[in-house]
This record gives sequence, C-alpha cells and structure tokens, in this order.
Amino acid sequence: MDENPLDRTRNTGAEYASKNKKEPQGKTMAARDALIRDVVTISPTTKIEDALALISDHGIRAVPVVDAKKKYHGLFGLPALLDELLPVAARIEGGLHDLGFVTGGAGGAAKRIRKLAPKSVKTVLHPVNENAVLSPDIPMLEVIRRLHEFGSPLPVVDEKGVFLGLVSEQSCLNRLKDVLKDVEKEEAEEEKKKKKK
Repeated sequence: MDENPLDRTRNTGAEYASKNKKEPQGKTMAARDALIRDVVTISPTTKIEDALALISDHGIRAVPVVDAKKKYHGLFGLPALLDELLPVAARIEGGLHDLGFVTGGAGGAAKRIRKLAPKSVKTVLHPVNENAVLSPDIPMLEVIRRLHEFGSPLPVVDEKGVFLGLVSEQSCLNRLKDVLKDVEKEEAEEEKKKKKK
C-alpha cells in the first residue's frame, strides 16, 4: 500500500496558531470556519473519463480524490490532465517552451485524452504538496495566503490525513462578509456607548 504523504504532515494548524498568536482568544477565524463539507469526491481508482464527466456535470474545477477510509490522495482537475496532453518534449526540464510551430497538435492531444480516459485518476495525480493542504485550525489569514499561492480550492484534512472538505476563495469571502457584519454591529454599539457618555 502506498504511503500517504499527509501521514507525515508536521505543520498542523494548532502548531501554527501557537507560534503565531496575534488575534485575541475567541476572535480567531480558521479554515474550519470557511469549510465546505458537502463535497463531491472520487476514489483513486475512478476512471479519468468518469471524473471528467463529474467535473463537467457539477460545473466544478477539481474534485478531491479520497479512498474508502476518507484519506486524501490529491485533487484531480484539468491541470493534472493538461500536463498529460502536452508532448514529453514540453514537459521535461529544459524542454520546449513554445509549441507555436506545431501544426495539427489538437488531434494528438485529443488522441491522448482517448488513451487516458479509461485509466484511473491516480495515474495522473500530482504528488500532494503538503503546504497546499490545510488543517482545520490554520488561521484565516494564512488560509487566504495559501489560496493566493496555490489556487482555489484547497483541501482540509485532520491530523490523520482524513478529508474534511474544501476551502475556496468564495467560501472565505462569504465568511469574511459575515464577520464584517459582526464587526460593524460591534462598532455601532461602541459608538452608541460613547454618545451616551
């Protein structure tokens, strides 16, 4: 059985928060506060053609790959597949950086899709980047920074690598809008208190 790289995760949200305490206790927002729990997932053995249909049917960019024990294995999306559509000469280090001279390349890419379609998604998954995986306790500002660095959505897993859901740019913005309402309410109450004095 393949080792899941998340079993080795050392940068947990609790450790991060303990090293970076800047917000008052009780006011810290974390990844869990913007978590999308109702997420479509696929297994590592799902065929690429089925995963692509799921992505298309649900209008999503990527789908988490989770095994029967809910262990997270990666995010399958178009970037993983697009890498496979490029000729090897464009994928290798120091390889071609411009394919503008290639004519009829679309036919070759379409044939590669046909060849990949019956294979499992695990054959094209990129290795999991531990920095692009969140613990539920990572503070919201760090979540936003990682979304900026790695793109949206990002998976959230517990300390055992069990998939909990996704955090997206939109889920963070929605949660921050709610927080802003609370802040504005507190500010209005403070202003009323000042006027009474």
